[in-house]
Amino acid sequence: KAGSVLAMTRAGVAAVAILALTPAALGADGGRGFAELRLQGYSGVEGEPVQTILRFRPELSADLSDRISLTVGVELGLSQGRSFENEWQETLRASALGPVLEAAQCTWPEEENSFLRVSRAEDYLSVERLYLDWYLPGADLRLGRQAVLWGSALVFYPTDPFPEILVLQPWRQRRGVNALRATLPIGEDHDVQMVVGGNDAFDAARVAVRGTLNVGLADISLVGAYRQESESGIVGLDLRGTAVVGYWLEGSAHFGADNEWFEEVAVGIDYSWPVLDGLLVRAQYYRNGAGETHPPALAPLSDAIEMPTCATGEVPLGGDVPAESRDPFAPFLRGRDYAMLMLAQTINADLTFSAVAIQNLGDGSAVVVPTLSWAATDRWEFAATAQLPFSTWGDGGDLHPGDEDLVLTVPLPGGPIPVDMRGLVPSATFIVWSRLNF
Repeated sequence: KAGSVLAMTRAGVAAVAILALTPAALGADGGRGFAELRLQGYSGVEGEPVQTILRFRPELSADLSDRISLTVGVELGLSQGRSFENEWQETLRASALGPVLEAAQCTWPEEENSFLRVSRAEDYLSVERLYLDWYLPGADLRLGRQAVLWGSALVFYPTDPFPEILVLQPWRQRRGVNALRATLPIGEDHDVQMVVGGNDAFDAARVAVRGTLNVGLADISLVGAYRQESESGIVGLDLRGTAVVGYWLEGSAHFGADNEWFEEVAVGIDYSWPVLDGLLVRAQYYRNGAGETHPPALAPLSDAIEMPTCATGEVPLGGDVPAESRDPFAPFLRGRDYAMLMLAQTINADLTFSAVAIQNLGDGSAVVVPTLSWAATDRWEFAATAQLPFSTWGDGGDLHPGDEDLVLTVPLPGGPIPVDMRGLVPSATFIVWSRLNF
């Protein structure tokens, strides 16, 4: 019943937000947003190789008074084509494990609308931004679902209390956080930010504080945060400045419920040249103290795997895949030491090219993500990106699994059964999208 109430609440909030997007309802004087069509192609996979995604994301802001404004943004999204869940199911059915699953009378969750792949409103509709801004003489307050990003590093931000990695999804916006955020300026150059909120179910608290001090050409920030749902927190330092080149040092200590802790550190430099309309190069070393020198290549798949329900008991699909879900605030990468390089070339006012490369210094696996963007008009833009994994040395790893890494061993009383998962992991991914801004 609680789940039904929560689903109804989300659907109701979404419906209210859509009504609120009517300018007459808000008295709104500022609207923005976009409609996007994205095509994703996967090389070296079995099954459907292409996925189509449609996104519609309007956002409006309205001044309710001289000091108070309301912002509302929703997102409607639908997809067709390749589905990881469907391909995972077909892989198991076609493997030697298929007869075992059939004998155990295993069934998979199915959407009520199989064509649109949706069962509930939240499967295609979400409230991404819904907040009030209140500008006081001594502080700025923002209450509601909002984006929060702290940190100065490249790609990975050790002091970000709500980490999210978008390097493989350059088209996506950060998820909203339900919180009250207060920004208190101290003089002209310093400030303190405080965030108090909760998770989406509002049954676990989140608290974070960041104080920033400007000293000469450097900004020094101290950060502390606690997340109740994972009983984890961080204490960190973020230093960013300029001395011939730009530099940053961002590090944090993560602590958990069992008094265990690990470090996360990012240190790097950047420099720009007057090539065409500007060339920026950034380099960084990143350390994940919770990682492994040679992390299991199947681990990233475990976050997306959906298990069947079996009438005769559970079939142990654990094997190399952890049975428990990961900490949502854990570092994204599973390895320990990485080198990163980014270049951003502005060719002209309408055309830009960028590329990010990430190298695992332990197992030799790597990935490069090039992106080309073109603003065709003031409102219409096109972009293309790719995810190209490879190995600089070794036989594969977390960023570029080898063939032997992609075999899941399922332990059963009659003996282990191997499941070949190579058809689930693309050798390369190519993405093009067009966005109409309004």
